This record gives sequence, structure tokens and C-alpha cells, in this order.
Amino acid sequence: MPDKPKTPIITFTANTVAETTYYVDDWGPGRTSRAYKERFQVGGKGVNVSKMLRRLSAETTATCFPGGTFGLACVKWLEASGIPFEAFTTDCETRTGSIIRAPGEEEISILGLDCRVSRTAVQKCVDFLSRQAGPYVLAVCGLVPDWKSDAWDPLRAWLPQRDASIELAVDTYGPGLRWFAQQSPHLTKINRKELELLFDEDVSAQSTETLLKKTSVRYDCPRWIITNGSKPIWAKFQREPPFSIQPRPAECVSPVGCGDVFFATLLDGLYNDPETGSLEVLKLSAEYASRNAESHGIADFEIE
Repeated sequence: MPDKPKTPIITFTANTVAETTYYVDDWGPGRTSRAYKERFQVGGKGVNVSKMLRRLSAETTATCFPGGTFGLACVKWLEASGIPFEAFTTDCETRTGSIIRAPGEEEISILGLDCRVSRTAVQKCVDFLSRQAGPYVLAVCGLVPDWKSDAWDPLRAWLPQRDASIELAVDTYGPGLRWFAQQSPHLTKINRKELELLFDEDVSAQSTETLLKKTSVRYDCPRWIITNGSKPIWAKFQREPPFSIQPRPAECVSPVGCGDVFFATLLDGLYNDPETGSLEVLKLSAEYASRNAESHGIADFEIE
């Protein structure tokens, strides 16, 4: 019997980062540290999600906006990485980032100014998305910078009118979060603080379980996942009551990309292996996020 076709998952990264990791013997204020090794990679939550999806043998395309001084380096890295991607570079400027790693020290991560994405590039991205035959999943990942600007009007116009075969998955934050949550997503994965921002009133004292029950009434979304660091992960699926699982303790080497690994594993399980069951998919997503925390890279850990 032939394998069931994979559901294409298109990730959307509005805030791409050209990131360099510097490995040093030691560092500190007031002195110069010289790297003995450095590594360049393209960051941004959607790119990370697509990288992990590739590790899981899922079908994925990363849409992103690499441009300006560092845009060419980003495109070359994406080409060499084997991650299928579509880049929309018109008048865009990619942000930079630096990670410093020294033996026995917690890593330092510095991100530059948010990406500047042009309306022309956004329109080209929307044109690409509208041409893709469904069904597919559009996973909106990370911050959409300068969300209130007219640069994003093409996306705001298209997404509510998207074809019914395009399912929306949301893992975003910032000013655009509530708008995306109102676009009838099929999956919303956010953290506890972001969950509170979906309410006008102060809900900080209320339990996550209570808030999940309320979001099911206020927002049209059948699947909610709420993370909270090392604390329990809460979930609500369809009309089922909320439930939680506790991630295993992890010896954290680097927290970078753990949420993206979690989201990618969740998407792959829910859409490409639904017979596994929501609870087992959630447990596997948490396990892979823990393994990612225990390694230096993003989605570079061992998978059975």
C-alpha cells in the first residue's frame, strides 16, 4: 500500500536574521575576545521550523524576506542547507544577530533591529501563496515587525479570504497576534504571556486551564497549545476539556530554537501522522524540544 502523501507546510518568516555564532575561550566587558571558530546561519522562527520539518521528512517550503547587505549571504546559506525556500527581497533589509559561546558560560544572544519588509515584497509573497494548490498548511512563525504599517496590507487582505483548503497555524507574538488569532486558525501555539494578551481585561491571576476555556468561546480555533518554559504544557483540542503534560527536565545548553522544534514536530504529527493521537504528538514535540535544548544547534540533535 503506497504511503499517504505528506501535507505541504509552508512557513512564513517576516523577521529573518543573518546570524553568526562566535566561539571564544573567554569574554567579558572591557576586553577584546578573539573567536577561534565562527558559524553563519539564517535564523527566524519559520526557517527553523522548516529545518526541523526537513529532519522529520515532511514537505515544507520556507517563505522569507532576506535583503540588503546580508540578504545575499542568507540566500546562499538557504541554498546550501537544502531547505526549500522562496525569498522575496524587494527593498527589504535583513537584521543581523550574534551568539557568543564560551566554555562554562551561558551563551549570549544579541539581535539587531527588526527586519524592514516592503509592501512590494509582501505582495509578491501573497501572490506566491495564492498560486499554491491546496490543501496546505500556512504556518505563521514569529514576530511580524511593524505590523500596523501598510506594508502588510496585502497579507491582511488575502488571509481572511484564503481558499478553504489552506489551513492556518499560528505561532506569533507582538501586535499582530490578536489579528492572526481572529483569522480562524486551525492551530494556535503560543506561550502563557501571549495567551494573556488575547484578553482586554487583566487575566494574569487566572489559570491557564480557565483561559483556554475562554479562548474557545472568544476565538474560532479548534486546537490550542500553551507553553510556559519548564512548566506544564497545556492543550485544548476541539470540544475536549483542556489537559496538560509536564516536559521532562533538560540540561539546557542552548534555548535557541526549542519552541520552533516543538512547533515543527507538532505540525508534522498533527497533519502527517494523525493516527498517532494528539497526546502522543504533544509528548514527542516536548521531547524533541528538550533534546534541542541539550544541544548547541537548532534541529541538529539525534532522532531515532
